[in-house]
Amino acid sequence: MKAFLSGLVCLLLAGVANAQANSQPVLRPRPDTQVQELQPAEDNSKVPPNAPVITINGVCDKSTQNAADCKTVITRAEFERVINTLQPNMPKAQQKQFASRYVSVLLLAEKAKALGLDHGPEFDERMYLQRLQLLASLGGAQLQKDAANVSDSEIDSYYREHSADFKTISYDRIYVPKQKQVDTASQKPNDPDAQKKREASEAEMKQEAGKLRTRAAAGEDFAKLQQEAYDFAGMKLQATNTHVDKVRKNALPASDGAIFQLKKGDVSEVFNDPQGYMIYKVDDFQDQPLADIREEVSRAVQSQKLKQASESLQKTAASDTTYDDAYFTVPAAPTLRNPGETTTPANPAPPGKK
Repeated sequence: MKAFLSGLVCLLLAGVANAQANSQPVLRPRPDTQVQELQPAEDNSKVPPNAPVITINGVCDKSTQNAADCKTVITRAEFERVINTLQPNMPKAQQKQFASRYVSVLLLAEKAKALGLDHGPEFDERMYLQRLQLLASLGGAQLQKDAANVSDSEIDSYYREHSADFKTISYDRIYVPKQKQVDTASQKPNDPDAQKKREASEAEMKQEAGKLRTRAAAGEDFAKLQQEAYDFAGMKLQATNTHVDKVRKNALPASDGAIFQLKKGDVSEVFNDPQGYMIYKVDDFQDQPLADIREEVSRAVQSQKLKQASESLQKTAASDTTYDDAYFTVPAAPTLRNPGETTTPANPAPPGKK
Protein backbone atom coordinates (compact mmCIF):
# COMPACT_ATOMS: atom_id res chain seq x y z
CA MET A 1 0.00 0.00 0.00
CA LYS A 2 3.00 2.30 -0.47
CA ALA A 3 1.51 4.70 -2.97
CA PHE A 4 -2.02 4.80 -1.59
CA LEU A 5 -0.84 5.37 1.95
CA SER A 6 2.12 7.66 1.22
CA GLY A 7 0.27 10.73 2.43
CA LEU A 8 -0.97 8.84 5.45
CA VAL A 9 2.55 7.67 6.21
CA CYS A 10 3.87 11.23 6.11
CA LEU A 11 1.10 12.52 8.34
CA LEU A 12 1.26 9.68 10.82
CA LEU A 13 5.01 9.33 11.05
CA ALA A 14 5.86 13.03 10.96
CA GLY A 15 4.73 13.46 14.55
CA VAL A 16 6.80 10.46 15.64
CA ALA A 17 9.90 11.80 13.88
CA ASN A 18 9.46 15.27 15.37
CA ALA A 19 9.01 13.82 18.80
CA GLN A 20 12.23 11.84 18.41
CA ALA A 21 14.15 14.89 17.18
CA ASN A 22 12.96 16.95 20.14
CA SER A 23 13.63 14.30 22.72
CA GLN A 24 17.42 14.06 22.58
CA PRO A 25 18.89 12.84 25.88
CA VAL A 26 20.50 15.40 28.15
CA LEU A 27 23.62 14.30 30.00
CA ARG A 28 23.50 15.01 33.71
CA PRO A 29 25.84 14.00 36.58
CA ARG A 30 25.04 10.52 37.79
CA PRO A 31 23.56 10.62 41.32
CA ASP A 32 25.55 8.82 43.96
CA THR A 33 22.73 6.47 44.91
CA GLN A 34 22.28 2.76 44.89
CA VAL A 35 21.30 1.39 41.49
CA GLN A 36 17.81 -0.08 41.48
CA GLU A 37 16.71 -2.85 39.19
CA LEU A 38 14.41 -1.73 36.39
CA GLN A 39 10.93 -3.09 36.37
CA PRO A 40 10.30 -5.29 33.31
CA ALA A 41 8.12 -3.71 30.63
CA GLU A 42 4.53 -4.87 30.62
CA ASP A 43 4.03 -7.75 28.22
CA ASN A 44 1.34 -6.63 25.79
CA SER A 45 0.92 -10.21 24.62
CA LYS A 46 -1.51 -10.51 27.55
CA VAL A 47 -3.85 -8.18 25.64
CA PRO A 48 -6.14 -10.36 23.48
CA PRO A 49 -6.16 -9.61 19.74
CA ASN A 50 -9.83 -8.61 19.85
CA ALA A 51 -9.45 -6.32 22.88
CA PRO A 52 -10.03 -2.56 22.22
CA VAL A 53 -6.82 -0.52 22.42
CA ILE A 54 -8.21 2.76 21.01
CA THR A 55 -11.73 4.10 21.43
CA ILE A 56 -12.88 7.34 19.77
CA ASN A 57 -16.23 8.65 20.96
CA GLY A 58 -18.40 10.53 18.49
CA VAL A 59 -16.85 8.96 15.36
CA CYS A 60 -18.93 6.26 13.71
CA ASP A 61 -21.14 5.35 10.79
CA LYS A 62 -24.17 7.52 11.64
CA SER A 63 -26.43 5.37 9.47
CA THR A 64 -25.90 2.26 11.60
CA GLN A 65 -25.36 3.63 15.11
CA ASN A 66 -27.34 5.81 17.47
CA ALA A 67 -25.88 9.14 18.48
CA ALA A 68 -25.60 7.97 22.09
CA ASP A 69 -23.57 4.88 21.08
CA CYS A 70 -21.50 6.56 18.35
CA LYS A 71 -17.88 5.51 18.70
CA THR A 72 -15.07 3.88 16.78
CA VAL A 73 -13.27 0.98 18.45
CA ILE A 74 -9.88 -0.24 17.21
CA THR A 75 -8.73 -3.60 18.50
CA ARG A 76 -5.16 -4.66 19.05
CA ALA A 77 -5.23 -6.84 15.91
CA GLU A 78 -6.56 -3.93 13.80
CA PHE A 79 -4.01 -1.48 15.18
CA GLU A 80 -1.11 -3.86 14.59
CA ARG A 81 -2.25 -4.45 11.01
CA VAL A 82 -1.98 -0.69 10.41
CA ILE A 83 1.51 -0.61 11.97
CA ASN A 84 2.70 -3.60 9.98
CA THR A 85 1.44 -2.01 6.75
CA LEU A 86 3.10 1.36 7.32
CA GLN A 87 6.19 0.55 9.40
CA PRO A 88 6.81 -3.06 10.37
CA ASN A 89 8.72 -3.61 13.62
CA MET A 90 7.89 -0.15 14.92
CA PRO A 91 9.55 0.30 18.33
CA LYS A 92 7.12 0.06 21.22
CA ALA A 93 8.19 3.51 22.44
CA GLN A 94 6.80 5.06 19.24
CA GLN A 95 3.49 3.22 19.07
CA LYS A 96 1.61 5.54 21.47
CA GLN A 97 2.73 8.62 19.51
CA PHE A 98 1.75 6.85 16.30
CA ALA A 99 -1.66 6.00 17.77
CA SER A 100 -2.24 9.69 18.56
CA ARG A 101 -1.46 10.66 14.96
CA TYR A 102 -3.66 7.83 13.69
CA VAL A 103 -6.60 9.18 15.69
CA SER A 104 -6.00 12.64 14.23
CA VAL A 105 -6.14 11.17 10.71
CA LEU A 106 -9.38 9.36 11.46
CA LEU A 107 -10.95 12.54 12.85
CA LEU A 108 -9.80 14.54 9.82
CA ALA A 109 -11.18 11.88 7.48
CA GLU A 110 -14.50 11.94 9.35
CA LYS A 111 -14.60 15.73 8.95
CA ALA A 112 -14.02 15.39 5.19
CA LYS A 113 -16.82 12.83 4.92
CA ALA A 114 -19.18 15.12 6.82
CA LEU A 115 -18.43 17.85 4.28
CA GLY A 116 -19.13 15.46 1.40
CA LEU A 117 -15.54 15.57 0.13
CA ASP A 118 -15.59 11.80 -0.48
CA HIS A 119 -17.86 12.24 -3.50
CA GLY A 120 -17.45 13.91 -6.84
CA PRO A 121 -15.28 13.74 -9.98
CA GLU A 122 -12.09 15.00 -8.30
CA PHE A 123 -12.29 12.45 -5.48
CA ASP A 124 -13.05 9.62 -7.92
CA GLU A 125 -10.15 10.60 -10.19
CA ARG A 126 -7.72 10.72 -7.30
CA MET A 127 -8.88 7.35 -6.04
CA TYR A 128 -8.45 5.91 -9.54
CA LEU A 129 -4.90 7.23 -9.83
CA GLN A 130 -3.93 6.10 -6.35
CA ARG A 131 -5.32 2.64 -7.09
CA LEU A 132 -3.16 2.48 -10.22
CA GLN A 133 -0.11 3.54 -8.23
CA LEU A 134 -0.83 0.97 -5.56
CA LEU A 135 -1.22 -1.81 -8.13
CA ALA A 136 1.98 -0.74 -9.91
CA SER A 137 3.84 -0.75 -6.59
CA LEU A 138 2.53 -4.21 -5.74
CA GLY A 139 3.40 -5.41 -9.24
CA GLY A 140 6.95 -4.13 -8.92
CA ALA A 141 7.30 -5.76 -5.51
CA GLN A 142 6.10 -9.04 -7.00
CA LEU A 143 8.71 -8.82 -9.77
CA GLN A 144 11.39 -8.49 -7.10
CA LYS A 145 10.00 -11.45 -5.16
CA ASP A 146 9.92 -13.58 -8.31
CA ALA A 147 13.51 -12.60 -9.13
CA ALA A 148 14.63 -13.46 -5.60
CA ASN A 149 13.28 -16.99 -6.01
CA VAL A 150 16.46 -18.56 -7.38
CA SER A 151 16.78 -22.33 -7.81
CA ASP A 152 19.96 -24.39 -7.52
CA SER A 153 19.78 -25.24 -11.21
CA GLU A 154 19.66 -21.53 -12.12
CA ILE A 155 22.74 -20.88 -9.97
CA ASP A 156 24.63 -23.80 -11.54
CA SER A 157 23.66 -22.73 -15.07
CA TYR A 158 24.66 -19.09 -14.51
CA TYR A 159 28.01 -20.14 -13.03
CA ARG A 160 28.80 -22.32 -16.06
CA GLU A 161 27.82 -19.60 -18.55
CA HIS A 162 29.67 -16.81 -16.72
CA SER A 163 32.61 -18.71 -15.28
CA ALA A 164 35.03 -16.18 -16.79
CA ASP A 165 33.44 -13.44 -14.68
CA PHE A 166 34.40 -15.29 -11.51
CA LYS A 167 38.01 -16.07 -12.43
CA THR A 168 40.88 -14.42 -10.60
CA ILE A 169 44.26 -13.51 -11.99
CA SER A 170 47.72 -13.24 -10.46
CA TYR A 171 50.23 -10.95 -12.14
CA ASP A 172 53.30 -8.76 -11.90
CA ARG A 173 52.81 -5.07 -12.57
CA ILE A 174 54.88 -2.02 -13.40
CA TYR A 175 53.47 1.39 -12.53
CA VAL A 176 54.87 4.33 -14.50
CA PRO A 177 53.82 7.81 -13.26
CA LYS A 178 52.37 10.14 -15.89
CA GLN A 179 54.42 13.11 -14.74
CA LYS A 180 57.94 13.59 -13.53
CA GLN A 181 58.34 14.76 -9.98
CA VAL A 182 58.57 18.56 -9.96
CA ASP A 183 60.37 20.69 -7.39
CA THR A 184 57.57 23.01 -6.29
CA ALA A 185 60.08 25.50 -4.89
CA SER A 186 61.48 26.16 -8.36
CA GLN A 187 58.08 26.55 -9.97
CA LYS A 188 57.02 30.00 -11.05
CA PRO A 189 53.55 31.09 -10.04
CA ASN A 190 51.18 31.45 -13.00
CA ASP A 191 53.83 30.07 -15.37
CA PRO A 192 52.41 30.54 -18.91
CA ASP A 193 54.36 27.48 -20.08
CA ALA A 194 53.12 25.20 -17.28
CA GLN A 195 50.70 23.34 -19.53
CA LYS A 196 53.33 22.76 -22.22
CA LYS A 197 55.75 21.46 -19.60
CA ARG A 198 53.16 19.03 -18.25
CA GLU A 199 52.38 17.76 -21.75
CA ALA A 200 56.08 17.32 -22.52
CA SER A 201 56.61 15.49 -19.22
CA GLU A 202 53.69 13.16 -19.91
CA ALA A 203 54.94 12.40 -23.42
CA GLU A 204 58.40 11.60 -21.99
CA MET A 205 56.94 9.26 -19.36
CA LYS A 206 54.77 7.54 -21.98
CA GLN A 207 57.81 6.93 -24.13
CA GLU A 208 59.68 5.53 -21.13
CA ALA A 209 56.73 3.21 -20.36
CA GLY A 210 56.97 1.82 -23.88
CA LYS A 211 60.68 1.10 -23.42
CA LEU A 212 60.06 -0.60 -20.08
CA ARG A 213 57.31 -2.71 -21.64
CA THR A 214 59.70 -3.92 -24.36
CA ARG A 215 62.28 -4.91 -21.75
CA ALA A 216 59.61 -6.63 -19.64
CA ALA A 217 58.51 -8.68 -22.64
CA ALA A 218 62.16 -9.66 -23.13
CA GLY A 219 62.17 -11.20 -19.66
CA GLU A 220 63.75 -8.57 -17.43
CA ASP A 221 62.88 -8.51 -13.74
CA PHE A 222 59.75 -6.48 -12.93
CA ALA A 223 61.04 -5.20 -9.57
CA LYS A 224 64.16 -3.84 -11.29
CA LEU A 225 62.07 -2.18 -14.01
CA GLN A 226 59.71 -0.70 -11.43
CA GLN A 227 62.65 0.89 -9.62
CA GLU A 228 63.87 2.39 -12.88
CA ALA A 229 60.41 3.83 -13.51
CA TYR A 230 60.48 5.54 -10.09
CA ASP A 231 64.00 6.83 -10.65
CA PHE A 232 63.20 8.16 -14.13
CA ALA A 233 60.21 10.02 -12.70
CA GLY A 234 62.36 11.52 -9.95
CA MET A 235 60.36 9.78 -7.23
CA LYS A 236 62.25 8.82 -4.09
CA LEU A 237 60.51 5.47 -3.69
CA GLN A 238 61.85 1.97 -3.20
CA ALA A 239 60.35 -0.72 -5.42
CA THR A 240 59.40 -3.74 -3.35
CA ASN A 241 57.01 -6.47 -4.43
CA THR A 242 55.43 -6.04 -7.86
CA HIS A 243 53.41 -9.27 -7.61
CA VAL A 244 49.65 -9.22 -7.00
CA ASP A 245 47.62 -12.37 -6.24
CA LYS A 246 44.08 -13.39 -7.15
CA VAL A 247 42.42 -10.23 -8.43
CA ARG A 248 38.90 -10.24 -9.86
CA LYS A 249 38.20 -8.59 -13.20
CA ASN A 250 35.82 -6.07 -11.66
CA ALA A 251 38.62 -4.90 -9.32
CA LEU A 252 40.66 -3.62 -12.27
CA PRO A 253 40.07 -0.50 -14.38
CA ALA A 254 37.77 -1.32 -17.30
CA SER A 255 40.54 -1.06 -19.91
CA ASP A 256 42.97 -3.18 -17.88
CA GLY A 257 40.47 -6.03 -17.75
CA ALA A 258 41.80 -6.98 -21.19
CA ILE A 259 44.64 -8.84 -19.44
CA PHE A 260 42.13 -11.65 -18.85
CA GLN A 261 42.35 -12.30 -22.60
CA LEU A 262 46.10 -12.94 -22.36
CA LYS A 263 47.82 -16.25 -21.76
CA LYS A 264 50.00 -17.26 -18.88
CA GLY A 265 53.39 -15.57 -19.25
CA ASP A 266 52.15 -12.85 -21.65
CA VAL A 267 53.06 -9.21 -21.12
CA SER A 268 50.30 -6.69 -21.76
CA GLU A 269 50.42 -3.51 -23.77
CA VAL A 270 50.88 -0.24 -21.93
CA PHE A 271 47.54 0.75 -20.38
CA ASN A 272 46.85 4.47 -20.04
CA ASP A 273 45.02 4.63 -16.72
CA PRO A 274 43.99 7.82 -14.91
CA GLN A 275 46.61 7.21 -12.22
CA GLY A 276 49.47 6.27 -14.56
CA TYR A 277 50.77 3.86 -17.20
CA MET A 278 50.38 0.17 -16.32
CA ILE A 279 52.20 -2.89 -17.63
CA TYR A 280 51.14 -6.40 -16.60
CA LYS A 281 52.68 -9.85 -16.89
CA VAL A 282 50.23 -12.72 -16.36
CA ASP A 283 51.40 -15.25 -13.80
CA ASP A 284 48.34 -17.51 -13.56
CA PHE A 285 44.54 -17.75 -13.64
CA GLN A 286 42.40 -19.31 -10.92
CA ASP A 287 38.85 -20.68 -11.01
CA GLN A 288 36.80 -19.94 -7.90
CA PRO A 289 34.79 -22.96 -6.74
CA LEU A 290 31.04 -22.42 -6.87
CA ALA A 291 30.77 -23.41 -3.21
CA ASP A 292 32.90 -20.38 -2.25
CA ILE A 293 30.88 -17.83 -4.20
CA ARG A 294 27.40 -19.37 -4.25
CA GLU A 295 25.75 -16.36 -2.54
CA GLU A 296 27.40 -13.97 -4.98
CA VAL A 297 26.25 -16.02 -7.97
CA SER A 298 22.73 -16.15 -6.51
CA ARG A 299 22.66 -12.34 -6.29
CA ALA A 300 23.87 -12.12 -9.88
CA VAL A 301 21.04 -14.43 -11.00
CA GLN A 302 18.51 -12.29 -9.12
CA SER A 303 19.84 -9.15 -10.76
CA GLN A 304 19.70 -10.75 -14.20
CA LYS A 305 16.11 -11.99 -13.73
CA LEU A 306 14.94 -8.60 -12.48
CA LYS A 307 16.66 -6.86 -15.40
CA GLN A 308 15.07 -9.23 -17.91
CA ALA A 309 11.62 -8.74 -16.39
CA SER A 310 12.03 -4.95 -16.47
CA GLU A 311 13.28 -4.97 -20.07
CA SER A 312 10.38 -7.19 -21.13
CA LEU A 313 7.94 -4.77 -19.52
CA GLN A 314 9.53 -1.77 -21.24
CA LYS A 315 9.62 -3.59 -24.58
CA THR A 316 5.90 -4.38 -24.33
CA ALA A 317 5.14 -0.78 -23.40
CA ALA A 318 7.08 0.46 -26.43
CA SER A 319 5.70 -2.02 -28.98
CA ASP A 320 2.05 -2.02 -27.90
CA THR A 321 1.58 1.71 -27.36
CA THR A 322 0.76 4.43 -29.90
CA TYR A 323 1.07 8.13 -29.10
CA ASP A 324 -0.57 11.01 -30.94
CA ASP A 325 2.45 13.00 -32.11
CA ALA A 326 0.26 15.95 -33.03
CA TYR A 327 -0.86 16.23 -29.42
CA PHE A 328 2.52 15.56 -27.78
CA THR A 329 4.58 17.76 -30.11
CA VAL A 330 6.42 20.41 -28.11
CA PRO A 331 5.55 23.93 -29.36
CA ALA A 332 8.33 25.91 -30.98
CA ALA A 333 10.17 28.34 -28.71
CA PRO A 334 8.82 31.90 -28.84
CA THR A 335 10.67 34.39 -31.05
CA LEU A 336 11.03 38.17 -30.97
CA ARG A 337 10.86 38.47 -34.77
CA ASN A 338 7.86 40.17 -36.33
CA PRO A 339 5.50 38.04 -38.43
CA GLY A 340 7.04 37.48 -41.87
CA GLU A 341 10.50 38.69 -40.81
CA THR A 342 13.33 36.45 -42.04
CA THR A 343 16.23 35.28 -39.95
CA THR A 344 19.31 37.50 -40.19
CA PRO A 345 22.48 35.51 -41.03
CA ALA A 346 24.93 35.17 -38.16
CA ASN A 347 27.76 36.64 -40.29
CA PRO A 348 26.20 38.89 -42.96
CA ALA A 349 28.32 39.60 -46.04
CA PRO A 350 29.85 43.09 -46.30
CA PRO A 351 27.99 45.56 -48.51
CA GLY A 352 28.58 44.91 -52.23
CA LYS A 353 29.65 41.30 -51.68
CA LYS A 354 27.68 38.07 -51.95
